[in-house]
Amino acid sequence: MIHTLLNDLDALYVVIFLFITMLTAIWIGYKIGFKKAKVDKKNSEISSSLLGLLALILGFTFAMAGSRYENRKNNLIDEANCIGTAVLRADIYPDSLKNEFKKDFKEYLKSRKAYYLLENDEEKLNASLKQSAVASEKLWNRATFYAKNKDYFIQSNMMVPALNDMFDSASKSNMVLNSRVPETIVYLLFSFSIIISFFIGYNSGLEKKINVKFVTGFCFLICVVIFITLDLDRPRRGLITLDSEISLLEKLNQP
Repeated sequence: MIHTLLNDLDALYVVIFLFITMLTAIWIGYKIGFKKAKVDKKNSEISSSLLGLLALILGFTFAMAGSRYENRKNNLIDEANCIGTAVLRADIYPDSLKNEFKKDFKEYLKSRKAYYLLENDEEKLNASLKQSAVASEKLWNRATFYAKNKDYFIQSNMMVPALNDMFDSASKSNMVLNSRVPETIVYLLFSFSIIISFFIGYNSGLEKKINVKFVTGFCFLICVVIFITLDLDRPRRGLITLDSEISLLEKLNQP
């Protein structure tokens, strides 16, 4: 996992800082504009163009975060289905072997569920991945060992592909779970929000009046949308999580 200042900070703290910075930019712009004697109509046109560009970047960033969130959900559902299929196929083995498979599947499920529920604790995440790797190796070694036995030809032809699909889906889920909106785009969004706030304050200064409710509401709404965007892009913490999808793994543990 890559640690950066933006990713490590809580989204709420980020937007609170942004909100204060936007209000400060409006105040600075107002003070500068208030000293001007004449109103330049071109400033309003520039502000309108910048607002349109901000809306474009905001919508683009939100769409990227939403797309990644949907991918995480779909991949987690797909992984749960693959695990469920493999677990069911253990039933075609004799009871002695079936119980051994089920025991390993239980360890594997426990480690996979822990991986999704853990927050940004590098040590615990790596330990969970190692536990998954150990359980995966046990399952694969057992399946391939009995695949060499002609008495288990049918069972092996069903179990080996199921395990392969299960491992592939886990690898894909790990990659998608850690996928983020590029921070360059997020910083660009922050920059435009602050620049536009400055122009709003500047135009208000030229008009010698400022609508406090309007500028406060503008900053608040922009920060709310950015907060939701950041929250969508942080599956391990925040308001928007994958709890309902993770519960599918919990159901697989039930007898």
